[in-house]
Amino acid sequence: MRSRGLNKSTGRAFVLCPLLFSAAAFALALVALFAGSKPGQMEDYHIISINMSNFGHDLVPTPTSGGSDPTSTDNGGISGFFSSVVATIESSVSDELNKISNDIADKLSAEIGISQWYSLHVMNACEGNYAPNATSPGAWFNQTNCTAQEAGFQFNLSSVLDREIEVGPLDLNPADLKIPEGIQEAINYLNGFLLAIFVLYVIGIGFSGIVFLLCIGALTIGPSTLFSVASAITATLAALALGIASAISTAIAKKGASEIKDKGDDVGISARAGGKFMIITWVAFGSIVVALISWIGIWLKNRRSGVPRKQRRSDKERASYDAHASRV
Repeated sequence: MRSRGLNKSTGRAFVLCPLLFSAAAFALALVALFAGSKPGQMEDYHIISINMSNFGHDLVPTPTSGGSDPTSTDNGGISGFFSSVVATIESSVSDELNKISNDIADKLSAEIGISQWYSLHVMNACEGNYAPNATSPGAWFNQTNCTAQEAGFQFNLSSVLDREIEVGPLDLNPADLKIPEGIQEAINYLNGFLLAIFVLYVIGIGFSGIVFLLCIGALTIGPSTLFSVASAITATLAALALGIASAISTAIAKKGASEIKDKGDDVGISARAGGKFMIITWVAFGSIVVALISWIGIWLKNRRSGVPRKQRRSDKERASYDAHASRV
């Protein structure tokens, strides 16, 4: 392949841009696909996380006043003084009972046998506890277990909770801690898209890798028109796959989190879309788009800088005529 238009040194300099951005798209898409594959491996990059740290608190009775306090008709003297003292003591006791109740609830959440959070990735699910604790500002995800990775993975939170409660340290009946049906329905909605997302990421990763290899070839040989066209077509396919995967992931994560929060508010269950996952998947898409635009620019530069087709035909005819004349 012989480079026309741009000379090799200038052309190679232009190729560095799509080379770097196609490599970035390839790497980030891999992270999106394989993040959370095992404990300690980029758990923050999940599609959605489900917060269970408050689940089960409704089993602990909350101290109540037991009715309105009687109002004394005597506002002065010794009787009024004792009424004031009694009211102060009752208030202090109530505050202490509330603190004890909250402590019991926190311990119950830890002792039920379930994790404080569950997260859903493209090919598996993970679980663990918040560190240092669920209420600390900036608490982070401490993974304790992840399922095996598989294409089209399906996460059933109800089954996981039933199994963990049965083997947990407390003698609890899983039926007493059932999650609302709407929560599992929201998770099933997410499950329905996981296989499609997996396939799209695999396609996007594959084509991004091919674009990177074509860039390597263009650096070695020179950015010919063939390299430009092949790279632009391949980058277009990669951009389509990563763009659709990113759009689907973002949409289902936000809708799923909203549904889970709405259905689980009464039982202490909430959810949040994975912000870091959304960032890397959209940056991967943006990177391959930049690589695509770069290759289109190189192709256009070649066309403008190259010798016109008619001129090339005229040169070929003249060379053929000169060769024939020399033989004669």
